[in-house]
Amino acid sequence: MFSLFKNRNFSLFWFGEMASVIGDHISLIAFPWLVLQMTNSAILTGLVFAVQGIPRAILMLAGGALVDRTSPRLVILATNALRMILVMSLAYMIYNDAVQVTTVFILAFAFGVADAFFYPASTSIIPSLVSRDDLQAGNAILQTTLHLGMTLGPVIAAFIIAGEVSSVSHHDVNADAINSYEVDRQGLARAFFVDGLTFAVSFVTLLFVKVRPLEAAASSEDKGSLYEEIGEAVKWVASIPAVRFGFIGMAVIHFFFMPMVFVGIPVWAKERFVEGAYVYGLVTAAFGAGALIGAVASGYMKGPKDTNLIPMMFIAYVFSGSTLALIIFYDAYWWAMLLFFVSGIFEAYFYVHFTTWLQKITPEYLLGRVMSVLMLMSMGLLPIADAIMGFVIEYSLDMAMISSSVFLMVFCGLVAINPKSRVVTSDK
Repeated sequence: MFSLFKNRNFSLFWFGEMASVIGDHISLIAFPWLVLQMTNSAILTGLVFAVQGIPRAILMLAGGALVDRTSPRLVILATNALRMILVMSLAYMIYNDAVQVTTVFILAFAFGVADAFFYPASTSIIPSLVSRDDLQAGNAILQTTLHLGMTLGPVIAAFIIAGEVSSVSHHDVNADAINSYEVDRQGLARAFFVDGLTFAVSFVTLLFVKVRPLEAAASSEDKGSLYEEIGEAVKWVASIPAVRFGFIGMAVIHFFFMPMVFVGIPVWAKERFVEGAYVYGLVTAAFGAGALIGAVASGYMKGPKDTNLIPMMFIAYVFSGSTLALIIFYDAYWWAMLLFFVSGIFEAYFYVHFTTWLQKITPEYLLGRVMSVLMLMSMGLLPIADAIMGFVIEYSLDMAMISSSVFLMVFCGLVAINPKSRVVTSDK
C-alpha cells in the first residue's frame, strides 16, 4: 500500500491533504463549540450548520458537473484559497472580540458555497493520480490520513481551546465559569488560525501536483444542459440496486447519526462534564483512532465480494446506531470513547471499499457528477439534519439520541437483509 508514496504527485497531494485534514478536525471541534459557547443553544448550534448546508446542498450537483467540465485539481485550488481567507477572517474577529453570531452565519454560508465544489473534486481526483489497480491502496491511504487527522485534530483542538486540563469529571456548580465563552475565546481564535494555515499548506503543495486528464464524454457535441448532465449521473446511480442502497444508506446515516456527533455529543459533554470541550475532543479522537485502524486494515485486507458489500456495510451501521443509546444509558466518557472507537473501525473499513468499488464501476466521464451525488446524500444534507436535530436535542437530548438509535438499527437491519442490496448490475 505504502509503495504509492514513490509516486511524486500522489505524495505531494497526500502531504497537503494531511495538513488540511488535521486543520479540518481542529475546526470541527472549534466551530460547534464556538456557537454553543456564544449562544448556549443547541438550536443555534444546529441552525448554523443548516445555513452552511443550504448552498452546499443546492450547488453540490452543479459542483460535480463543473469538476467533470474542468479539473478536480483546479477546483480544489480555488476552494482551498477561499476557505483559507474565510477561516483566517474568523480567527481575526474572534481574537479581537469582534465576532457576532450573525457574522458566524454569514461565514458559514460562504463556507457552504466553497464546500459544494470542494467535496466532489476531492473525491474525484484519486483516479487522476494513480492507476486503476492502485485505487484501493490510494483510497486506503487517504482514509488513513483522514482518520489520523480525526485522531490528532480533536486532541490538539481540546488543548488549544481549553488549555491545561486538571480533571475530567461530571458537571458541578463551577461549570458555568469553566465553560464561559470569554475563557475559551483566545483558544478558539488560535484554533481557527491554525486551520487557516493548513489550507495554505494544502494550496501550495497542490500547485506542484500534476494529474492526468480523466476520460471525457464521447463528443463535446453530445453535452446537454447542466441539468441534463446531472440527470445522467442520477439515472446511473438509480439503475444499480446496490449502488442505490449505498447512497440511501449514506443519507440516512448522515441524517440520524452524524448530527448526534456534531450537535448531540457537544451538548452531552457540556451538560455532564466540567471540561466539556476536552471530553468532546476525546470522544471524537477515539472515533478517529478506530477509523485510522479500519482505514489501514482496508489497504491490506481484501474487501467483501461486490454482492456482499452493501449488506455487510449496513450491519456495521446497525452497531453505529446502537452507540447513541448506549452512551445515554451509561454516560462514562471512557465508555463513549470505546463505543465510538469500534464504530470508527467499521466506518472507515467499509467506506474505503465502497468508494473504491464505486470509482471502478463509474464511467470516468461521470465520476465528478456521481461523486457529487454521493456528497449530496451525505455531506450536503448533514447541516440541514443538524438544524432539525438541534430542535429535538433542545427539547430532550435523551429522546433525540435514543430515538435516532432505534431508527438506525431497524432501518439498517432491514436493508442488510433485503435481497436487492446484493444486486450489482443494472435492473433498468
